[in-house]
Amino acid sequence: MKIQIDKKQIIRGFTLVEMLVVLVIISVLIGLGASVMRNATTAQGVSTAVPIAEGVFNEARAIAKSRGLHTRVVIPSGAGKDNHEKNFRYLGIVEQDVDADGAPLYNGSTAVFKDRLSSRGKTLPGKTFFNENLSSPINEESYKIPGESSAVQCYYFEFNAEGYLVDTTTSGNGPAGSVVIQSGSMPPNATKPKELNSNSRDAGGFAIWKRGNTSVYRSVDQIPSLTGNPTF
Repeated sequence: MKIQIDKKQIIRGFTLVEMLVVLVIISVLIGLGASVMRNATTAQGVSTAVPIAEGVFNEARAIAKSRGLHTRVVIPSGAGKDNHEKNFRYLGIVEQDVDADGAPLYNGSTAVFKDRLSSRGKTLPGKTFFNENLSSPINEESYKIPGESSAVQCYYFEFNAEGYLVDTTTSGNGPAGSVVIQSGSMPPNATKPKELNSNSRDAGGFAIWKRGNTSVYRSVDQIPSLTGNPTF
C-alpha cells in the first residue's frame, strides 16, 4: 500500500546553526541593554543627588533666617567603620547654640555651634559623592552624626542669621560658593571616593550666591575651577 504525505502538513524546525545565531543576537542585545541601563542609572544618580543636596542647603538657609541663628550644612569625611558609607554622601544641619534665654551664643564675633546635628539629614544616592576639591568655601570641624558615638571630621558651609553665606569666595557679582556632586565609588578601605572610569565627567552641582540662594549648573562646564575631568 502506498502512503501519500501532504507536503503542506510538514512543519520544518530550526536547524542548530539557526538556533545558535538567534542566541548570539539575543546575547548581544542583552549586553547592549545592560550597558545603557548602567549609564542611565549613573546619570540619574547625579541628577537626583543635586536637588537633594540643594534642598538641604535651602533648608539650612531658611532655618537661619526664620530663627535668627547661624546654621551649617555638614558633610562627614571621617565617619567610622560602621558608618563608612556616610563619608562624602551624608548632609545634615547644625544650628548655633543658644543660652538659657534662647539668645544665640558667640565667642567674640564667632558663632558657637551645637556639637550634633539638629536634623535627621539626607544621604545622596548610591555612587554619588560630594567633591570637596571643586566645592567652596568649605571649612572643617568635628560633629556628632547619627550612628557615631563621638564627633567625626566634617566639611561645612555656614549661613549667618540673615541667611547669607559666610566666608564667601568672591567679593564681586559672581557666585559666592559652589557645591559639586560627582559619580564615583568608595572601596571599603578607602578614605576618599574615586571617579568611575566609565564617565569621569559625570558631575553636577549648584552655585551659592552671597545672599545664600542657589542656582543649579546647567552643564559640567559651568563648574568653577574645572580644568579637564573632575577629580576627587
